[in-house]
Amino acid sequence: MNEIRLRPVTADELPLLTEILAELDGNPPFPVEQVREKWLELRRFPDYVCYFAESGGEIVGTLCLNVFPVLSGTMHSEAIAEAVVIRPAFRGRGLGRAMMRAAMDLAAEKGAYKLALSSNLRRLDAHRFYDGMGFTRHGYSFSTDIVPHA
Repeated sequence: MNEIRLRPVTADELPLLTEILAELDGNPPFPVEQVREKWLELRRFPDYVCYFAESGGEIVGTLCLNVFPVLSGTMHSEAIAEAVVIRPAFRGRGLGRAMMRAAMDLAAEKGAYKLALSSNLRRLDAHRFYDGMGFTRHGYSFSTDIVPHA
């Protein structure tokens, strides 16, 4: 089995984080300064952390994890993973599974009873991956664009 270590991304590593996040959809990366501003804003939430996944001394992927209390359901904390990316050169080696297991362990250590994530409808390979890991599809996700108030 491939060993993965999750460690928080540092401010100096934001250019690399920006590159890796762009690999998710093949879009041009956001400007690093824009990512830095958002990253600093997210630092206000101590249980929202972006991690690099390392294996064999290399950064192979990233994910951001948010653990938060809820007032509904079981009233136990929940976790949401986002920005989940294994770099293309490292896919197909079991590293994605190892990274998600490490994320589940980390979420459990922080008191979460479940880990959820959203995946774009067009990412069929990702859906098969999550199905294969035992994630269950549940409910519907709804969103709407919000026009900022002037």
